[in-house]
Amino acid sequence: MPASRERTPACAGLPSMRPPTLPMLRAVLAAMVAVALPGCVTLTVQPRALLLDSDGRVEVQSLACTGPELADRQARGMEHAEALDPDAIRLLTWNVHKQDDPGWDRDLARFARGNDIVLLQEAVLDPPLRKIVEGAGMHWIMASSFIYSDIDIGVVTGSRKTPLASCTQRVTEPLIRIPKSGVITWFRLAGRNETLAVVNVHAINFALMLGGYRAQLMALADALKDHHGPIIYAGDLNTWTQARDEVMDDVARTLGLTEITFKQDRRTIFLGKQLDHIFVRGLELVDSEAIPVESSDHNPVRATFRVARGKA
Repeated sequence: MPASRERTPACAGLPSMRPPTLPMLRAVLAAMVAVALPGCVTLTVQPRALLLDSDGRVEVQSLACTGPELADRQARGMEHAEALDPDAIRLLTWNVHKQDDPGWDRDLARFARGNDIVLLQEAVLDPPLRKIVEGAGMHWIMASSFIYSDIDIGVVTGSRKTPLASCTQRVTEPLIRIPKSGVITWFRLAGRNETLAVVNVHAINFALMLGGYRAQLMALADALKDHHGPIIYAGDLNTWTQARDEVMDDVARTLGLTEITFKQDRRTIFLGKQLDHIFVRGLELVDSEAIPVESSDHNPVRATFRVARGKA
């Protein structure tokens, strides 16, 4: 059922999603107090999920990551979900910077053609994005963070195979009150009894304390507490301090995750820290790379996995 909407307080435009320094935080707060225009950002009362159905239509639902409804969706999904090849799972995660930079469409088309699962953050669900993702033969689901000028913006998971089930999460930035979102998608694995869970998250950015940041990432981990198969936990984690890194380390310990490594680490760096990560459980890394681009303020991160031997 589509979620009802409510308007936020006034806004003159979207704030930068770049990790803040203290002067930036002060400037953002000052701008929020000063603005007095009609609201331009729309929030729904319940978290809003958008997904492409089998007929090519966009469905709007509320897909909670807890409760019996999720188990029901997973059971129903067994009837139509397609299976990934457990020996070659190609995944890419990329913050597309609201598609503001020249060449994003060309690069995204290339990445969508070359991977089985594509995780996007700061994605704007407009016709150009849909044309690229759907043109590459991908199904998709969006966890909408908010609606800006009647277009949903959030995180998108595209996949070459029909997923088993999905759920979405939304949390509100403590300072700027603009939400961030995450989506978990489950996939069948050909010839395997276990399923693969994939987390795509854009983590809280504008916060002076770690409580909200920790709660967001741990809530996604809690949704996977009964999942016994492989896991990929990835996205723009906004780990721009050591303390934020330590929070993600706690999440990794909770789920038994290990972060993938790179022979040449070209991930985007801010304040000396990488922001984009891929953590896994029950998977072996075949290859990985961070790809330098000029079409976003983040370099995409790509990896190929196979299900670890002895896992079935």
